[in-house]
Amino acid sequence: MFDSAPDSLCVLTVNPGSTSAKVTLFRGADEVASYEISKKHQSGLEGAALDREVDAYVDEIKQFMSKQCDLSLDAVVGRGGFVDRRTGPVSSGIYEVAIVTNGQVQLCKDIIRAVTENPELDHASNLGIPIAARLAVEYSVPAFCVDPVVADDFTAEARYSGYKPIQRKSTAHALSVKMLGKMTADALGKSVTDTRMVVVHMGGGITVAAVKGGLMVDNNIALLGGGPFTPQRVGTLPMSALIDLCFDSGMTKNEIKVELTKRGGLTSYLGDADVLRITERIEAGDTEARSVLDAMSYQIAKEIGAMAVAAGAPLDALVFSGGLARSELFMDMLRVRISHLAPLHIFPGSVEMKAMARGAIDVLTGNESAIAYYLPRQR
Repeated sequence: MFDSAPDSLCVLTVNPGSTSAKVTLFRGADEVASYEISKKHQSGLEGAALDREVDAYVDEIKQFMSKQCDLSLDAVVGRGGFVDRRTGPVSSGIYEVAIVTNGQVQLCKDIIRAVTENPELDHASNLGIPIAARLAVEYSVPAFCVDPVVADDFTAEARYSGYKPIQRKSTAHALSVKMLGKMTADALGKSVTDTRMVVVHMGGGITVAAVKGGLMVDNNIALLGGGPFTPQRVGTLPMSALIDLCFDSGMTKNEIKVELTKRGGLTSYLGDADVLRITERIEAGDTEARSVLDAMSYQIAKEIGAMAVAAGAPLDALVFSGGLARSELFMDMLRVRISHLAPLHIFPGSVEMKAMARGAIDVLTGNESAIAYYLPRQR
């Protein structure tokens, strides 16, 4: 625990994506400086090749940090990826990546291995933890990850899929959803543990989550798992037609995954995933574009209704974030369908970097305890 006031603590946050990595330095809740590393994620890297990739990111971040001469770093946070969860659900929270004892940095090797040796999915976000670990050693500070992608607080009934060999497991924009829950609770003047809300992150992928007492007790599986279609992803499909696609299309397993996650949704119907451009088409009289965008809002609204049941009554808020929340036209399409359920709270754009910084500061100031992650042990 640090004696410093929360607003004086400096936290470096790193969020690797498929085409770039965002790096932001915070002093307390305030963004001090930011940088974007333009680098396309390379799939399938292992061993020495993965180490070199991590080193390349670390070298650029060190150059960025060298220009922040007046700041002394207190912690590093890396985006939490598809952490190995063979031992069971990975609860939401703040996980240790590196700890400092008597001035010595000790890496938490299990959580590093969980995203470098046996991740559930090969994804750019998996680089966040090893990058944070290297930076922790470089600057002799603790490192964390906050609410990884697979963070899972589902209730027992939410895990039933309808087919015994398959269990529902959360894959969601957990980092955004959990932060939005805290921000909305702050706005309501309540403790997040005393709230019920539906939180919706709307970007290239869409998460609609029932948040009860600060926990994501149910949500759509945001990647190849169902829910509304998105700018690029298909959402729930009729199973019979999906089975036919798998066996009759001539595509490989990986090609089908790409088709359903990169070429679905708005991209499939309109050839474009950019809602701003689609809005311009609508304003120019494109009736098909309006129909498709309205259908996406309809599917999101249906999912919100389902998650309102999961969160329970009375609902305190319906909360929205992500790039789609910037579109007044799209939000109006949603509002007419769901405004009777609860007041709307809209936070356009991303809150992920703020969420990572807040998580670290909460641990450093003793407001929350960091969690130690352990891989399954061989018997």
